[in-house]
Amino acid sequence: MNILFAASEAFPYAKSGGLADIMHSLPKSLAEADHKVSVVIPYYPQIMGELCGKLKVRYDQFDVQLGDTLERTRIHEDRINKNLTYYFVEYNRFYDRPKLYDWAGEEYADNAERYIFLCRATMDLAIALNLDLDILHTNDWHTSLCNVYLKSNIYSDNATFAKCKSVITIHNIGYQGIFDKANLYWTGLGWEYFNHTCLEYNDCLNFLNAGILTADMVSTVSPTYAKEILTPEFAFNLEGSLGHVAARNKLKGIINCIDTYEWNSEIDPLIPANYTLKSLAGKKKCKKALQKQFGLPQKAKTPVFGIVSRLATQKGIDVFCDAIWSMLEEDDCQFVILGSGEQWLHDRLDFLAKSFPKKIGVYIGYDNKLAHMIEAGVDMFVMPSRYEPCGLNQMYSMRYGTVPVVRATGGLEDTVENYDPNTVDSSTGFKFNLLTVDALLNTLRWAEAIYATRPDHFSKIMANGMKQDFSAKHMAKEYEQMYLEI
Repeated sequence: MNILFAASEAFPYAKSGGLADIMHSLPKSLAEADHKVSVVIPYYPQIMGELCGKLKVRYDQFDVQLGDTLERTRIHEDRINKNLTYYFVEYNRFYDRPKLYDWAGEEYADNAERYIFLCRATMDLAIALNLDLDILHTNDWHTSLCNVYLKSNIYSDNATFAKCKSVITIHNIGYQGIFDKANLYWTGLGWEYFNHTCLEYNDCLNFLNAGILTADMVSTVSPTYAKEILTPEFAFNLEGSLGHVAARNKLKGIINCIDTYEWNSEIDPLIPANYTLKSLAGKKKCKKALQKQFGLPQKAKTPVFGIVSRLATQKGIDVFCDAIWSMLEEDDCQFVILGSGEQWLHDRLDFLAKSFPKKIGVYIGYDNKLAHMIEAGVDMFVMPSRYEPCGLNQMYSMRYGTVPVVRATGGLEDTVENYDPNTVDSSTGFKFNLLTVDALLNTLRWAEAIYATRPDHFSKIMANGMKQDFSAKHMAKEYEQMYLEI
């Protein structure tokens, strides 16, 4: 099949979360299965840095319609192999910025224009490349307008899209692309598209909702999350639209997978020592190096808990800060945290680090090498999410013999098998249900107790996790089947 992905980010070029990782691993796996795959993202010079130097210019002058004006842009490409090419839309007024979507916690005021432009450029690029598409696969609100364009009077008659079907994947329904209806002008679409079966929602534009209602298939990133978003608790007011597509058998949950080459303790060049399930000596070296990195006492028997996350309310970091206080006061344990996000959570974590400098280390920001060091060096990885569409870090953790401690929601429920002494042969982590301080604290101390008093069981949990197969080939096969069905 000829498949075109449209997304706002892709690893290693630009990343803010799991979407970028999937836009690396899924296209790669589909290309390995001999499909022809193209991926379109913006050209972010400040974020892509030295990676810009490896790109080639495909079109030095490429005109894209924005409102009533033709805007001149440039298209770059990175040809990975004969089946996989990444394309980049250069338009510095929109994309030459230090962060992807916001600044100082405030979304860019022109985000509607920025991603309308990306969608229009994606459609025009498909035509210019003469792709003869089978599948157009969009991701989250940023590219969901492509689903509308595919069925619009602007593009529906073009031969490039004659047999094309569309898929939209919801990576996080909490972000929907809701804007003032005046922004319809930039789309080039008429007011007939501003209705409740397309772009209109509560007298505003809602790009994600429009994508859901116009795509041929809606997917999300885990089976449990696909069920959760049909309920008011998790749907962020889109349960009606999702219920409509689910009733027509157009909603499917496919668990995200990971790049098992990049996240591989046996060959990872970013960790202090490599190791395997049969020889875990390297993991002990990684733990010691991590403790040194964060200025913590290098004690081999002290359990170390880790977090690599957006520091956001969604991730339950506020509850985590409350829960660990008594552990920091009373227990022989350590914590390391890497991430950035909401300033008030930065402040709370900084306060904890200053209050207990020998027990908790905090790095505000993102550092890929440090993320790998944490996955390899901690004993347990904590994910207390309010909701988690899929989550990837629990899978990274298991690959590195690090035991996940997670809330049973979304993909965390689907990928982690809760510890039970009677079924330890299949246990891969520790889970709790209610996101409360007591529930999280009790689960952390439960994991801490098994680590200290049942090392045989803890070692078995580690080994079970390292044996799990989260490779993207499984995810690719499920998407391939879904493409064939539509």
